[in-house]
Amino acid sequence: MIVPGGTPFLAVVPARGGSTRVPGKNRRPLAGRPLVEWTIAHVARCATPMRLVVSTDSDEIAALAVRAGAEVPFLRPAELATDEAPTEPVLLHALAATPGASEAEHVVLLPPTSPIRRDGTIDAAVARYRELGADSLVSVTEVSPLQWSGPPDAPRALYDTGRRPRLQSVPPEARRYRENGSVVITSVAGLRATGNRICGRTVMYVMTREEGIDVDCEHDFWLADQWLRSNHAC
Repeated sequence: MIVPGGTPFLAVVPARGGSTRVPGKNRRPLAGRPLVEWTIAHVARCATPMRLVVSTDSDEIAALAVRAGAEVPFLRPAELATDEAPTEPVLLHALAATPGASEAEHVVLLPPTSPIRRDGTIDAAVARYRELGADSLVSVTEVSPLQWSGPPDAPRALYDTGRRPRLQSVPPEARRYRENGSVVITSVAGLRATGNRICGRTVMYVMTREEGIDVDCEHDFWLADQWLRSNHAC
């Protein structure tokens, strides 16, 4: 649920106006609503009380976010809204520029480019973070362990090619995951001390494959749109 304050959790949705691969993606309609609104709606349906702030440099996105129920207490400075700007300064700026944010103990980073999150997913991630006493949590999606690295003309297998495993019988220690960017939780103290949103004791929260869709190109946008429409989520 979205609350105005009095909670240790500050949810930050970074939604800048520019985008190279998908122009205007954060305000672009996806399955019937602007992309940024999906993430705001996810927080509104959470059982965990969170203060929700959208960090944007766009007046249009700010207006969309406020109508959807989020706070936009500032506009992000231009130097933090470039393609090259890292995420950590954006989070630290949100903590500094949001009135009353000094009471926040944990930051929940929720990029709008992850528009598919099942009800209960954010709450489950928060519960895991709390129960394990973690300093940070990253959401991940399981991928095939049959992976390679290096240049195409001199690759290196990241598994034993002489004992190729069946995917359905891969033991836990051999499973592989990729960060999907959907949910990152970190302690404010850890973020400030290290300048890194992934710090200290880090744990994973495994999400379903469709929840791992990260809108970074037109194909991703189409895929998320199709999934949301076909699952009657819009």
